[in-house]
Amino acid sequence: MRIEFDQARNALAFLQYHRLEPSAVNYQTALVHLSRSYHPLYEEVVAAVDDAQLTDAKFAELAKVHASGIADWARNGGVAAPDPSVAERLSTTEQGLAALREQVAALTARIEAGGVGVVDAEHDELTKALNQTGARRVLDQVATGDQRYVLLMFGIDRLVGINREYGNSVGDNILNAFASKLANTFPEHEAIRWAGNEFIVAIPGQTMTAVRARAEEALQLLERRKFKLRESGEAIGTVTASAAMVSDQGNDIEWVIEEARAKLQGAMLSGGNRVAV
Repeated sequence: MRIEFDQARNALAFLQYHRLEPSAVNYQTALVHLSRSYHPLYEEVVAAVDDAQLTDAKFAELAKVHASGIADWARNGGVAAPDPSVAERLSTTEQGLAALREQVAALTARIEAGGVGVVDAEHDELTKALNQTGARRVLDQVATGDQRYVLLMFGIDRLVGINREYGNSVGDNILNAFASKLANTFPEHEAIRWAGNEFIVAIPGQTMTAVRARAEEALQLLERRKFKLRESGEAIGTVTASAAMVSDQGNDIEWVIEEARAKLQGAMLSGGNRVAV
């Protein structure tokens, strides 16, 4: 299995963020989870994070339970395949782990040394969504296309208060989770972290009604998620987001973004958890 450097770096960052041992098994399990291509593992890891139960022991348990699926993923470059024989699975896994041990050591050393290529210039380090640099490619393509487009801007309600009460690490976890919700809700469009608490999705060729329904779906997904403090397992209460929609109407992209920002701020000041049109 060929692993791109950004995938490897994201897996190591995931282990570090959740305070998990950077072992070869954990590294491979993190790769599979972050790929989101093996849903049984992905869903259980998300549930463990939601319950503040993602410990080394829990991660090892999930790796063991899903060993067959992880082996399939590794052997087929991230694409699930029919089950081979047990002997073949074990052989493939053992060979893969030997190579992964070397990758973990090399990648960790490179990151600690600040090696070239560690930072992806087009993606946000926290959420892995596009940053403003990467966004220009997407927004220029949408703005110069033949179809009208709708721009959505999202923001977490009361994020400043959450950071003040629970710490920035909790706020970061919420931002990261919401970026994941946007990726799931808009799989055919690249989500953009435009600023600290601003996410953008540009959608060409769809009606305002259709786009609004999907925006509301993203807000509902976040509202249903239960966030808990890592140390105590205490729930922090319902977390919500707001969104704003603007149709381009022939205006330039900078105008559309500013209009969306003004509407988003209005939605948040009006109580949040709503889509402003």
